[in-house]
Amino acid sequence: MKKLNLNENFISRIWKESGYYSGLKTTEGMNVEVLEYGELNPDSGADFKNARVKIDNKIFNGDVEIHRSLKDWDIHNHNKDYKYNKVILQVVFWRDENGSVPVSMKSRHIPTLILSEFLTKSIHEIWKEIINNPSSSFKLPCYPENSNLTREFKKNWFELLALKRLDYRTERIKHRLTEFVNRTGGDYQKKYWEIGLFEFISEALGFSKNKSQFLKLAELIDLDLIKKNKFNINQIEAYLFGVAGFLENLKYKDEYIEILKIEWKSIRELYNPVIMNKSEWNFFRLRPQNFPTLRLAYDSALCYELVYNDLFKRIVLCFEKSKNIISDLTGIFAELKISDYWTKYYNFGKLRSLSTGSIGESRVKEIIVNVIIPLLYLYSNIFEKSEFKEKILNVYFNSKGYNKNEITRVMESQMFYLIKTISESQGIIHLHNFFCVREKCKECSIWTELYEKDTISDVLRIILY
Repeated sequence: MKKLNLNENFISRIWKESGYYSGLKTTEGMNVEVLEYGELNPDSGADFKNARVKIDNKIFNGDVEIHRSLKDWDIHNHNKDYKYNKVILQVVFWRDENGSVPVSMKSRHIPTLILSEFLTKSIHEIWKEIINNPSSSFKLPCYPENSNLTREFKKNWFELLALKRLDYRTERIKHRLTEFVNRTGGDYQKKYWEIGLFEFISEALGFSKNKSQFLKLAELIDLDLIKKNKFNINQIEAYLFGVAGFLENLKYKDEYIEILKIEWKSIRELYNPVIMNKSEWNFFRLRPQNFPTLRLAYDSALCYELVYNDLFKRIVLCFEKSKNIISDLTGIFAELKISDYWTKYYNFGKLRSLSTGSIGESRVKEIIVNVIIPLLYLYSNIFEKSEFKEKILNVYFNSKGYNKNEITRVMESQMFYLIKTISESQGIIHLHNFFCVREKCKECSIWTELYEKDTISDVLRIILY
């Protein structure tokens, strides 16, 4: 596991979310169960006050201290500080060879657990989830001093970062398409663009909790197989739901489910596709409208349009001929209707309270910004279409309106900046993800403008998550 440079505020966010870990044990093998996390302490002393923890079937009341590594207890001189006498548990993220058993000022041994050894998902997945959901205590290192800078200065910086973000997304798509080209020794054929479009839109449909699962599924789906065998919409749905693992041992029975099972049995016997495990998919803490089953239904409709109705070409033509590109693109995706069954159900056998046939305008706009624009920007570069590229950049930098999320809300507030365009929102998200939460203040134009006369050690602050 690669050791990310996490500060204690970030580790505290992980500690407070029990879904990130399970089966806790101390370094001595004692079972640990958190009964109450306590209150986060903003002052000196242990990180959490008034916690209740069961260790080896004994309940302890007191404080919890958070550290990056085992040696931090001694480095911070907690063994000589009376404020740490009530610590009942030390939570350390990384194990290191030089750390010793922590001891309080009263020579009491402090039970310790290594949190990274009990995570239920990779630290990189957790990192992405946390930075995309800033807590109420989140605070930028340059706040509130950045209010002294002009809007024009910030706008120029955000737009430069927006271009970097576009390049970042484009490079990821290019890497995937280049894999197809290298595999066949050919060139950038239309079908590769269609596969890339399918894979990255599928990934976007997964939100944060099923993003990797949807991308994995899309990579397992063979669009050529669908086209050659002229799959109808039921067969496409059976193919996607089957490969996703949802048709394995499905207990619910109705006419639609029986049709899928019959089609899937035939597809499975004829083509022997790789099948995912149903347990890979996340439903926990998701609203029914965001369940992966509903998203898979939309993904099936997307697949159908790509194979039979030339969706990729329609998107390209929209950029070439439309006078209102964002509106017309939104219309194209809004027209991708899911089958009647999924307008009434959110999961197999589970009725929806409201009937709907689309994924929603906000999700469509996110797909346009995060997938369509980068993919076509790459398309314009590969085929040297300068006018086409100019149109794409014009949409990116001048289109009004954007989808608000937790990052843009907190950044607007703490940057004293009202976001107006797509590019500004993308630039400010890039600033948050690649500068602020990674503590790269010295590389930020805002920081340089504010503190160029000071030494970094005088003004550097740790970001709160």
